[in-house]
Amino acid sequence: MGIISVIIIFICICVDNMVSANMSAMNITTDRSVFSIKLALFFAGFNTLGFALGYIISMIFFRNWVYFAHNWVAFAFLLLLGIKFMLESIEKSPSFRTTEVGNTSKLLKVSSLIGFNAFLVGYAAETMDTAFFPQFVFLALITFGMTLLGFHLGNPNSKTIASKKVELVAGIILIVMAVRLIIV
Repeated sequence: MGIISVIIIFICICVDNMVSANMSAMNITTDRSVFSIKLALFFAGFNTLGFALGYIISMIFFRNWVYFAHNWVAFAFLLLLGIKFMLESIEKSPSFRTTEVGNTSKLLKVSSLIGFNAFLVGYAAETMDTAFFPQFVFLALITFGMTLLGFHLGNPNSKTIASKKVELVAGIILIVMAVRLIIV
């Protein structure tokens, strides 16, 4: 798996962050800029933490067990994430309201829930023998940027969530990337 493939996968899993930030921005009317930075930092932190944990757990515990089927493990995880994103495109994603801006416990819960996607990608990336540090940095930057983008695209006056369509496309791309792993 090359670095371009990894970046495409990271962009796809960060769409979940973008959707959550976009929906939150539609509900928040005050203190938007501070909360957008806080949300981006939490999401980037938990995504990179999830990625690192998945990578390390795979490296320590499962490297010797899945060496013969590493493509299939990565295929399964990416396929499941793609299906999850496609299903999430029709249901409501977690978001914050103006009264929940200071609620750190909800921010931790939502960040860890979304960070689980990065855990699976970290596990899959390690089974494919890819480098850790550049991917870690790319994931942090992409998550931060896409969260800010999603938040600032959200408008309290808007009634439609355009980022849900992007989530559907991200799910389809993840499924294509999964199939590509077992074909190549």
